[in-house]
Amino acid sequence: MQGPTVFRLLAATACALLLMGWLLPWFIGPFSSGVGFSPQDVVVSGPSTFDGILVYPLAAALLYVLVGALRDSARPTARGLGRGLRRLWRLVLRQSIAPSAAQTSSATPGKDSTASGWAALQPLSRALDVVYGSDRVRSIVALSGLVITFVLWIVVQDVEAVPACGASTAGTAFGCVDKHSITDSAVWLTMYGYGLAALTYGARRWVLTRPNLAFGVAALPFGALLPFMFHQAPDFVLWAASSLAIYMLLALGLNVVVGFAGLLDLGYAAFFAIGAYACASLASPNHHIHLPLWVLIFVGAAVASVFGAILGAPTLRLRGDYLAIVTLGFGEIVPDLATNNVFNLTGGPNGISGIDQPTFGPISFGSNPQWYYWSLLAVSIVVVVFLFNIERSRVGRAWVALREDEVAAAATGINTTSTKLLAFAIGASVSGLAGAFYGSLVTIVSPDDFSFSVSIAVLSIIVLGGIGNIVGVILGSFVVTFVIFWVLQHMNEWSATVSQTFNIPALGGINFTSYTYIVYGAALVLMMLLRPGGLLPSRARRIELETGVESESLAAVQGIA
Repeated sequence: MQGPTVFRLLAATACALLLMGWLLPWFIGPFSSGVGFSPQDVVVSGPSTFDGILVYPLAAALLYVLVGALRDSARPTARGLGRGLRRLWRLVLRQSIAPSAAQTSSATPGKDSTASGWAALQPLSRALDVVYGSDRVRSIVALSGLVITFVLWIVVQDVEAVPACGASTAGTAFGCVDKHSITDSAVWLTMYGYGLAALTYGARRWVLTRPNLAFGVAALPFGALLPFMFHQAPDFVLWAASSLAIYMLLALGLNVVVGFAGLLDLGYAAFFAIGAYACASLASPNHHIHLPLWVLIFVGAAVASVFGAILGAPTLRLRGDYLAIVTLGFGEIVPDLATNNVFNLTGGPNGISGIDQPTFGPISFGSNPQWYYWSLLAVSIVVVVFLFNIERSRVGRAWVALREDEVAAAATGINTTSTKLLAFAIGASVSGLAGAFYGSLVTIVSPDDFSFSVSIAVLSIIVLGGIGNIVGVILGSFVVTFVIFWVLQHMNEWSATVSQTFNIPALGGINFTSYTYIVYGAALVLMMLLRPGGLLPSRARRIELETGVESESLAAVQGIA
């Protein structure tokens, strides 16, 4: 994975967290009076206390970080745009003016008018270089913002927590919300954003040379602290568990089949269904069996891996489109069998309900979705470490060789039969693991949950994040699930808030949920046009796109193995 890409990603994430901390109420839900208690309200109402005064240096640090990030991202674009405009101007000048006139104009100062225009901007560029040229200064400013935020948090802790309910102040879709809790969550996000900015700019060389490790160091604490950051929005934590974590596991498993081994699987949702029904059958009143979840996740993974090997056996001689059609058929068969209640195991169209949810003493997973989230996060970390190691093992190199050229791989002594079966089995086992968690989380499993659209969504995550790149798959999971299952689902509420605040009635009447797949499709089209390798393409994929020579990708992968 490229270091500059990860560096820009971390810088953009830090800015996003800072903006979310500043505009937190817009991300929580609709407020009857526009917005809730946040730093922006302090700026609007004017400082009246010590904590109100502290918001201003906090805002200055925020602007410094945001402007610096925009400058870093816009500078290469502006430089390339400037070169393109100069080339275009010279081309038009040569085509529209006779050679003699061009020679005459070249001897006059008017010829350099464009260059003088660009030269006029050089003092501004130099001033920005002085302000933002030192990573140490950026890191110090970010750390100062973190300290100010922490002090502000301590001061706010002494403020009496006033309940905000109804139409008087800040009632939300979640009922009574404590202003104190909103402030607390804003502080969490702001502190993490400043800390991430300080790490990104203060350790730029380390981020550029160790991008995978830097991404893990930045993302893992955010994942672990997410329930604390959004504790005032329980449905956001539920989204993180039921959509983000589940789809991330599914994408990691499918990445083994599609990204590592190069086997196109369009029926991946079938293994997801097998794991979910295994959990539902062994932990519900339907069959009078109540096994704990920590046993069921292994059972679901084992059963799904067996079916993955069964699917892989008859497809050993198939490649490309033919393999995709066979896996598509398998993906359609399994939900149909569940609908027809095969062997009286699946409950038919109504599915299986009343699935047990684990409890540990006073801790109930059913009433506290954050425990599901943390459990899924721990399992995801184990899966990621396992896949990182297996990617660099002999099996991983065999998958890459199989993906590049199956005939050449067989000629070098690789057992293509066992290699393909192992890829299908490992990918299916991760999907079955996710299915077992999903069944316990939603407490009801029905055939409608495992349609063809699930397989396409997981495949889109891999393509969007970067085929064959584990970190890219994680990023793609967050982007796709956040946009589809959170942003678009709450866009109607946010538009109502903006409509009331700025008196724009037409905005509140738009049903954004009907445009879900339009936005989804447009994002995929733009991604393939602007960045065909994905958000974080693997080194092999990047070399293929840059050089156009597919044979170099295997050497690139072997070089980092």
